[in-house]
Amino acid sequence: MQGQLIISRFAVLTGLSPKTLRYYDEIGLLRPESIDEATGYRYYGVSQVQRAVNVRRWRQLGMPLDDIRQLMHQPDRVREVLLRHEQRLKVEIEHRQQAITHLHRSLQEVSMNYRIEQLPVVQTLTISTRLQPPHYKVIPEALQELMRYKKAQGYTSDSPSFFVHHNDDHEGGSLVEVCLPVTGRVKPEGRIEVRTFGGEKAFIGRFVGPYDRTGAAYSVVVEEALRRGLSITGVTAEFYVKSVPDTPNPAEYETDIAFFLQ
Repeated sequence: MQGQLIISRFAVLTGLSPKTLRYYDEIGLLRPESIDEATGYRYYGVSQVQRAVNVRRWRQLGMPLDDIRQLMHQPDRVREVLLRHEQRLKVEIEHRQQAITHLHRSLQEVSMNYRIEQLPVVQTLTISTRLQPPHYKVIPEALQELMRYKKAQGYTSDSPSFFVHHNDDHEGGSLVEVCLPVTGRVKPEGRIEVRTFGGEKAFIGRFVGPYDRTGAAYSVVVEEALRRGLSITGVTAEFYVKSVPDTPNPAEYETDIAFFLQ
């Protein structure tokens, strides 16, 4: 028919599927200009393209069909309808953001294995030193010194190495105790002391990944501790559950980050 479009052609021009156009016809939202009584074919006018495109855009914005009907039949209320939908979207966005926050929290709880533990009492070879960020090399250097001494003396260990970071910052840096658990009778030498560590209550999260990313994990663990209403002392510890001797892949390192509790 002159100046009219069959439904498939109208669908291409407007971005609405034939199925959607048939539905909009059934509910009276967007009727074709004419329907062939013999064939049942729907024919749309070129002048209807703009209206159909508007309907598609409004639906893409999540606008309910009743609001779209109001926009089409009551143009004087366009601003009212659009503002109402804007408010609806804001509420929906807020709800979805809350859902994302809960989802992230659930993922963190699963991946970081959060728990409260009474730290076991262990005998350790310990080096006390001062840490001044970003100069963190004093920790691996102390651990290597402890490992060499342990090997030279023939001592054995049955738990991960760790360090305790105290909250007594001053100009010389903050105190850290780098510890290597050992069993049996041991003796100190030089700056290497024999200490007993443990018994404290701590909130712990396990970080999986390279050591250069553990710093970011601290804020995640402390945020979870505070969210749970726990009172932290400011003293922390890192336990190297899976490290260089266990895997050559830094992405597989496992580090327990512990915040001591009051």
